[in-house]
Formats: sequence, structure tokens, C-alpha cells
Amino acid sequence: MTFFDAMQRLSRSSTSPLFIGGLELSHPDSAEFFFHQNADAIFFFNHLGEIIYFNEKLPAMLGYSTETLYEHFGVFNPPEQIDAVTAFFERALTGETVHYTAQGLHNDHYRLTLKITNMPILQDNRVIGVYGIARDITREKQLEEDVVQIRSQLELTEHIPELVVFHYDPSTRSIEHSASLMNYLGVSSDELGTLSREQLHNLIHPRDFDPLLFNMERLIDCEVEMFEQEVSVLNASNGYQLLRLKAFRRPENNELISVILYDLSEVNEARRQLTLEREQTREIYEALDAAISQIDPSTGRVLFHSQGFLQIFEELPEDLCLSQKWLFERIDERDHLAMKHFIQQLLSGKSGTIQYRLRFPDGRRKWIEDQQLPVFHLDGNIAYSNSIMHDITLQKEYEERLQQLALIDAITELPNRQLLTDTIEEWMKNDQSFSVLSVSFNRISEINNAFGHASGDQWLQATSRILSITKPEEVFLGHLGGDEYAMLVPSSYSDDITSCAEKLLALSANPILIEPYELFARISAGVSRFPGDSQDAIELLKHSYTALRRSRREDHSTFHHYASNLDIDYYRRYRLEQDLHYAIERNELFLEYQPKVDSWTGKIIGLEALIRWQHPEWGRIPPNDFIPLAEESSLHLAIGDWVIETACQAMSSWARAGSNLIPISVNVSPKRFLIPGFEHQIEQALLKYNLSPHLFELEITEAALIMEDPNTNRMLEHLSHLGVRIALDDFGKGYSSMVYLQRYPIDVVKIDRQFATHIADDAKAQAIVKSILYMASVFNLSVVAEGIETIRQLETFRALNCPNIQGYLFSRPVSTEIMQSYLLREILYPIEACALTSEGTPSFSIEGKIKMLTHHEMALDFDYSDIHAHQTDTRHLYFTTEVPLPLNTATFEVRLSEGLQLVSCTLTVIGFEHGQYIGAYTNTSEAELVLRFFQSIRPFI
Repeated sequence: MTFFDAMQRLSRSSTSPLFIGGLELSHPDSAEFFFHQNADAIFFFNHLGEIIYFNEKLPAMLGYSTETLYEHFGVFNPPEQIDAVTAFFERALTGETVHYTAQGLHNDHYRLTLKITNMPILQDNRVIGVYGIARDITREKQLEEDVVQIRSQLELTEHIPELVVFHYDPSTRSIEHSASLMNYLGVSSDELGTLSREQLHNLIHPRDFDPLLFNMERLIDCEVEMFEQEVSVLNASNGYQLLRLKAFRRPENNELISVILYDLSEVNEARRQLTLEREQTREIYEALDAAISQIDPSTGRVLFHSQGFLQIFEELPEDLCLSQKWLFERIDERDHLAMKHFIQQLLSGKSGTIQYRLRFPDGRRKWIEDQQLPVFHLDGNIAYSNSIMHDITLQKEYEERLQQLALIDAITELPNRQLLTDTIEEWMKNDQSFSVLSVSFNRISEINNAFGHASGDQWLQATSRILSITKPEEVFLGHLGGDEYAMLVPSSYSDDITSCAEKLLALSANPILIEPYELFARISAGVSRFPGDSQDAIELLKHSYTALRRSRREDHSTFHHYASNLDIDYYRRYRLEQDLHYAIERNELFLEYQPKVDSWTGKIIGLEALIRWQHPEWGRIPPNDFIPLAEESSLHLAIGDWVIETACQAMSSWARAGSNLIPISVNVSPKRFLIPGFEHQIEQALLKYNLSPHLFELEITEAALIMEDPNTNRMLEHLSHLGVRIALDDFGKGYSSMVYLQRYPIDVVKIDRQFATHIADDAKAQAIVKSILYMASVFNLSVVAEGIETIRQLETFRALNCPNIQGYLFSRPVSTEIMQSYLLREILYPIEACALTSEGTPSFSIEGKIKMLTHHEMALDFDYSDIHAHQTDTRHLYFTTEVPLPLNTATFEVRLSEGLQLVSCTLTVIGFEHGQYIGAYTNTSEAELVLRFFQSIRPFI
């Protein structure tokens, strides 16, 4: 079974992650390599004790086949320890991590000594299995037992068979017959008797002779009863052998001295091996960047510690007993409670890790991470706890530094959204009233696309620097994202929030330098207030941004205060974005046409196709509301193609009706030029409706050209050669219009409507228009002035010799049928619009509030918006509001008040006539209450 299949079998959920020892196993497919490469045997149990996965080290260690190992763990456990091992397994199933030593049965019928760790596997805070680690310590255990045995032999010499035994008579200085001594020396009995004293002395290694002589003389003189000494003695092979000599007077014959020699070769090797291993262990402990120790958790006594342990604490008690009093005197007070809980957990037998701060007399503090792993006797009691400590002071300082960096934007060097939110919450806690002023320069995406992200970064640095210099000291400035910022303006600031916002809007009059360009910004701002608009930091910031988005929808620098009606406004925007996907197939889109006329004769010389949307619930949707929604997705492609198809279809129907065709222009999204094949689609539409290319005109804005995309240039050249006319819309409004006239095949320039607004009285506007007209004549371009609404404006453009105009003075956008009648007439006359009379506004009104409760049976939670109720009857309420409302699909709560009187009702908006909404009461009793309310205020209504 693969590791991934085992985890799937073990897991109870396909989405929740697994946790082993507090670590998340988020990617099981990539973790298998780690388990296979582990030096120890790794295995996983289900809750029944069955092994469902193991790495290759387990069969190599135990010698069993794969099939045998996929059984209960009792297969390789000796019968006498099954109960103890099962108890440890059950403790792991309760959530504990346990460590113990046990024996394992090898397939070849011998036993291994294993050091085992069992850890719970958690999912959704439930134990679903056990993770096991086993290490073979048989050799280490055997070596340890050998050393113990040898030590016992040394301590109990008299109970161990001797290598050499003989008796020495000090009075005769002779050695009694000894077969073991003769065998060791390789001599016969006769040869032993003829050995001289000097020859016997030569058998002793010179290094050991003097100490041996000294001890022997003391024994002969009865100064000691016995002595022991290690000596090297020549053997039969003429080599020195390390022996342990024990000499003592015999109890039954005090005159004789018994000498026993023991072979210490194995002991010496064991000592050497033990010394080597201790030295290696010491070197490892000293080299580790950690403090390792063994501690008795019940008493706090340190059983063992490395040098790093002393380096962390810098001083230890003389008795090496870390009592709680001694420990808590050195731990920061803020960590006392956590340490108490940790000690209780450790005493209950659970492993864990804690981070705490140590204090030192000189004021220093160290951050310590301490991992404690309790080790148990087979009876379940804690033997000791292994402790691994690390000094993580530098890590904590680094984390604090990272946290600071995480709260500051790297490009603008201003507080980011998180720090801004934290500051709002802090100001709220201080119970001080303030306003949140969100600001956007509205250019970052455009600049990134046109000039690259390096220029975009310059833009962010420039705009943030301007705001930092402009803002008063008591105002807090933060970065929201892009070229959007937020200011926290306290109520104690000398200027009110409106004045503050107006000062920001004034920044749009000055160019902002990003090498090598000087760019202007359209600044949008939104305001929310604490405590009036919200008591929540995130919601207050959201309300400010909601007001900002409302400002952004306008084509000039402005600001808005948050109002509850904006909630409905943006809910409407959300619904429109959803419904726009189906507007074409539901036939909700249509075109209107506005004629372009000769300035002097009024003859129609062209027309512009303008898209409209009649929504079944929200009524007529202005293009400024849904065109940006289409631009934010790929919908602009389908809508743009539909406009071209519909415009060509209208031209074909007008031709069949006998009208003289004139050029028709359609507006094209800048993004449309980024999609290959657009020019061929126009060509096919003209062929389909048998239209000459010179009758088709594309109106593009400078945003389509500023990208300087080679594909855009190629498309425009292709269409121009085909005969399609290219018009540059909103001329004079943007960046560098003159350059585009030279670089691209432009046929028509349309003077932006902002010049028409004040041209009759503004000499500068007249001078600019005159320059545009002169340049157009030099370049042989046609000119159309947009936005002409008054006779004075017309006369001024005529005086400047502007040949063509477009505007409400001659015609508003009209339907296909009316446009057909215009084409048959060929000439239009100027009609200046009159202001609405006061008769259009109801003379009686009652102030009230309206709140949308449901839409398409979905419950909503919006604030109240302002309304004015003007009339009622037994079935309907007639009212006005600035908030767009859906028809027939929503229910509303309305509250009307006059003085101390208050009445409420529930209704559905069913129509919109003469500038008023018509609401149908959902409850007749409520309708009667509203009617009485009106009668009490206006008895003769």
C-alpha cells in the first residue's frame, strides 16, 4: 500500500488535514519521501492496532515479510509484554505521545531491544490512528549489559573463576605448585621451581613492578590485609597481558599469601569502547546548538546536562535541583501561567513544547524554546524527561522585525491596511470621534499597462509623498492598495472633513512627475464617520471605500460622504453585473442614435450609435453604470460585437426605406484592440449588410492608443486602408493627443465636451479650440465639437469656424425609427431646451425612510435610505428617492414621520411614473394606517 493510499484509508475527511505531534501533514503525497528516507523504522496503526503503512526499515529490522507485517502489532511482540505495549498504544489513542523501551521478536527467533515512540494522529481534533517510530538499540543495550557484568566481576572477584592462582611463602620466598601458573607461563613444574627471584621479577612489566613490590611488602609486614592492582605479566607467548592481581593472607594459613590473577583484556576493551562512546557523545552534545538534559520532573533534579544547558541559564543551583521557586524567579512574569500549565501537563505524562522568557540581573532577556519528552518505565510511571532547549532570542527579534515590515508598505513606506485597521480600532477604544477619508488617484492600472510597473511604482511613491507632505501632523495616513490611501482625521482638527476633502481634490490641478512624464490625476474621495456610520473598524473603512467608489463613477474629481443608500446602490451594481451576462440574449440592449450636423445648415452629416440597457427590474440603466462593468470582464467583447452588428443592420434597413446613408460611428473599447481578428470581423459585417467601408467609423479614445500595442497599430492601418474612418474621441482631454495624430491613421477629431461648457465666456477655451481647428485643417482632418446644448455655444463655434457639431441643441439620442425619419428629412434645426417648471415637482411631501428587506425572496440587511412620500390611497404609496429601486421583485419597509407621529408599512415597488415610484401595499391594515396618517397631516389631501 502506498503512503497516499494509507492516509486516504486512515482519513475520515477528504478536506481536513492530518496532524502528527502538532505538525500538519498538509501534503501526504510529498511527505512519503521523508518517511522512506528516515533512518528509523516508521509505521502507522489504525485504531485497532493494525499496521496500514511502514517504511522499508521495518521489514529490514524485523525480518518479516510485507504480508506478515500488515497484521496486528502483537505479531512481533513477546507474549509477556503484550499487555504493557497495548497499554502504551491505548494511551496514544487518548492523545498522549509516549516513549518506552520494549523487545521485538525477529523472524529468525531472536529478540531485539527497541526504543519506541507512539504519537497520536489527529484529524478534526479526533485521534484516528497512531504514528510509530522504532530504533534498534540491541547492540547498545548488549554493550551496556556487558559493562555492568564486567564491573560486577571486578567487584565480586572471589566469585569469578580465576585465570591464575598460586600461593607465595614469604618466609622461604618460594611459590607453591600451581598448574594454572605453569600453564600461563608455559613452564613445567621443575622449571617453575628453578626460576630465580630475578627471573620472576622480569616477568612483571617494569611500569608495574615498583607499585607491586611496595604493596607486597606492606602485605608481608601485615600493614594491610589485602590489596588489588592491575599488572601486565609476560605469558607463554612472551607477550604482556593485562591482569588484575588480588593478594591476601589465607584465613586457614596466615603465613601464606594467596595471589589470584584475572584476565582484564575484555574489561579493558569494554572500558576503551565505553570511553570512546562517552567522548563521542560529549563531542556531539557540545557541538549541538541546543541544551540537552535529563530531568526528574517530580523533583526538578537535573540527572544530566550538556554544556549548552549552562550557557542558557548561565548559573545553576549547587545541588542541580531546579525547584519551581528557583525557576519562577528567573522566568518573566508574563510567562508564569503558561509555565505552570506546562509543568502540570508534563507531570501527567504528556510531552510538549513551550516558549518563555528568562530574565537576568543585568536586565537582559532570553527567549527559550523547551521541548520536553517524558520517558516511561514499563509500569507506566515516568522515569525521566528528555529536555531539548534552544535559545531563540534572535529568532524572536527577527519575527518582531518581520512583523514591523509586514505592517509597512514597501513601495510607499506608509502603514498598510492592517496597521491602518489596528489604528482605527485604537482610536475607537480611546472613544474619540474621527472621520475616515479614503482617496484614490485612479491611474495606477492605466500607468502600469502603458509605461510598465517601474513607472507605476514611481507613481505610487509620488502620490504617497504628496499626501504625506500635504496632510497635517495630527492626521494618520495609510496605504490601502494601488494608488488608494486612507486618512484618519480627528474631529479636533481645525478644518472640517469637507474642507479637508476639498484640499485633496485641489491636488488634481497640478501635474505629478514620473520620469519623463507629467501626468494629471482625477482624484476621488469618500468619507465615513465614527461613531455615526459604524462602530466596527473594518466596516467603517468599508463604508469610506463605498463612498469612494461612488465618487469614482463620476468623470471628474469629487468626493462623497457615506450614506446608507449607497448600500442599495452597490447591491444594484452587483445585480447589474450578474444580469449583464444575459442582457443580449434577453433582448434588453438596444441602440439609440445621435446625429452630427453641419454647424451652419443643420444638415445631418453623420450619426453616432449609443448603446442603451432597459432592465426589467431596475428600469433604464445609464451607460456609465454598465459599460464599466462590461470593461471589468470579457463581456465588452460580446457587447462590442453586438453593437457593430446592430448598427450595420440599422443602416441596411434605412437604405431599404429609401434614406440616403451617411457615416455611422460606434465606440470601441480599448481592450478590443488587444484581441486579434477584430478588423476582419468589421470587414465581414460590412460585407454581410452590403455597406461601403467609408460609411463606417470607429470612435476610439486615447486610452486605446496610450498602450502603444503593435497589434492596435496594425488593426488601425488595416481598417484605414479598407476605407473605415477612425475618429479620436474626447480630443484635448488626455495626455499627448498631438502625437497620436501623427502616429496613427486618424481621420476625425471630436473636441471634448468640456470645452463647449464654458466656451461662450472662456477666452482660453476659445483659444484651445481655435488651435485644434487650425491643426486639423493642416492635417486635413474632419472636426466635430461635442456637447453643444445652447444657441450661444453654437454661435461661438460658428465664429471659430468649427464645421460640425453634435449635441442636444439639435437632437438627443433617438430610436431607430425616429432616426430614420431624420435621415429622410436630412436637415435638423436647433431647439434650445427649457428648464423644467415647478409643476414637475410635487408640492406636498412627508419625509421618511426606506429599507430593502428581500430581493428575489433573498433576505437582505441594508440600512435605511431617505425618501419623500407625496401621495397615498388604499392600495398605493407614491414617493421619490435618489436611490434606484427594483420593480416587482423586492419588498421594502417604509417609515414615515411627522413630529411625534410615526407609521410604518411594507410594500413592493411596481412602477415608476412622472419621476415617482409607485409602491403597492402588502397589507391592507397597514395601508389604512398610512392613509389616516396622511389625513391627520393634510386633512384635505
